[in-house]
Amino acid sequence: MTDRPQAETRTSRNRETWILVVLLLASLVLRTALVRVDRVVRYDEPDYLILGRNLFSGRGYAVTNRPELHYAPLFPVVTGLLYPLTGDMKLNSDIAYVLFGTLTLLPFYGLAKRLFGIRVAVVATAWLCIYPMLTSAILFWGTMLEPLYLFLVFSALYATWVAWEDQRLVAYLFAGGLLGLAYLTKPEAITYLGLLLLLLVVANLWRRTLFRARTAFGILGSILVFALVISPYISFLYQQTGSIMITGKLGVTYVAGQGAVENDPGLYDRALSQLDEAGEEIIWFSMDRFKYNLWEIIRSDPASFVLRTWRNINRLESTVFTRQVFPLYLLILLGVGWFGSTWSKDRTIKELFVIAAVLPVLIFLPFHIELRYFAPALPILWLWVARGLDALTEWLRQTLGNLGMATRWRSVLCGTLMASLSILLLMFFLALQPQVMQEGLSKMGTSRRDAGLWLKERTSADALIMSRDTEVPFYAQRRWAPTPHEDYATFIAYVQRRGADYIVVDEREVTVIRPQLERLLNEDSPPPELRHAYTASDDNGKTIVYEVRY
Repeated sequence: MTDRPQAETRTSRNRETWILVVLLLASLVLRTALVRVDRVVRYDEPDYLILGRNLFSGRGYAVTNRPELHYAPLFPVVTGLLYPLTGDMKLNSDIAYVLFGTLTLLPFYGLAKRLFGIRVAVVATAWLCIYPMLTSAILFWGTMLEPLYLFLVFSALYATWVAWEDQRLVAYLFAGGLLGLAYLTKPEAITYLGLLLLLLVVANLWRRTLFRARTAFGILGSILVFALVISPYISFLYQQTGSIMITGKLGVTYVAGQGAVENDPGLYDRALSQLDEAGEEIIWFSMDRFKYNLWEIIRSDPASFVLRTWRNINRLESTVFTRQVFPLYLLILLGVGWFGSTWSKDRTIKELFVIAAVLPVLIFLPFHIELRYFAPALPILWLWVARGLDALTEWLRQTLGNLGMATRWRSVLCGTLMASLSILLLMFFLALQPQVMQEGLSKMGTSRRDAGLWLKERTSADALIMSRDTEVPFYAQRRWAPTPHEDYATFIAYVQRRGADYIVVDEREVTVIRPQLERLLNEDSPPPELRHAYTASDDNGKTIVYEVRY
């Protein structure tokens, strides 16, 4: 005769498995549908995809003719691996979005279950599956790194918690390796390593297990594996720069970020695209970029650093607490989850762990605010809300019991309440999806893509295209060099010195970002050094292609 508790356990596990399967399929279907939208590859994404295409077509790890020192290599490697099979880097980016966005649900569920139980895990994972900011909004953020990065970060968080809870050496090693891969996706992941290791050390001291062999070897092993995973990239940066650094863009990004803080795109562009002292390259690709030492900049003017950080804190508040991202009134449930019951030693460690999982995103506060920087914190917010909803229903269950209601009816009422509120939020997310998509598409011009496709059809395979960014050459599949933020005479002299066949400008560039080049907006009467070749238009203005005369 089958033991009843064992049968109930198997039934519970089967139910849990089917719930996860349904959520994974729902995510797969939703994300597959979303990538069918007419999305334009823009901002940083074409840089990453050009890197992947060049790396796996024998041109090296470069966007231009110089080794790439800004962008971490994992996303280019992941998408580039498929290039020999598909020949379409945008498709590869879409595949990564669907695959890793769906897989992220697994470590998130596992972590939520271990921290707060199955009910909270199911509710929070269901929300995350459909949450617009991490599904449809990602398509318009301009990197497409986030699904891969979130998968690695939450896998590392899950492995770290398993290492703490079960004291498994292999979990420690996996945590270090996964954080290393996350670093190779976005270097700021190194902050997770420091915070999580600090928490593990403190928590094991509290539990008096720090000096046990398995714990000590586990912590040291995770650091060693992390260092081993990232060492090829650190070595590459050292070979190119002669310095040991964790990223090649820290100082110059901070300087350029002042333009974003002040809403001055011209200032941002000047910091990155003016010619270096030798006049040979723009700052972004020149060795001059390493003259910006972040710590020296902060030390020289700490008051400006503090003021800039405070302005960004205020901007973060207005960015996160919106109807689409995280409605402010849900802080009530978050507070109930935190303070609805007293904290035991075990609960304190859990909450500190979750807080440690949020804190790394705050490293961006001194730079500038974009929602995508804070993406890893968003699932944690919904986990806390789900915990609050569970705590609220538990409070109601105990209160009704104290008032004399039968156990059966208490369970039915509280279960119905939690399910109803969870479904209501899911419906809210579904209703937001079309709005988020419409807003994203309204800001996504197609003229630069059209210009790139025109050049692909009508230029030689070795043509050199110069433009402010890489969107046009990505679609053209041609060589690229950046144009400088300089006056017209210096601009055109540099273009001719680089041997460009075509230059591409757009209306916003020459009216807002580089107004000194506004004469290039008149394609009917171009400067004598240029011949008008093609103009594409969309709701955001014109993109003009000029052939360079020699």
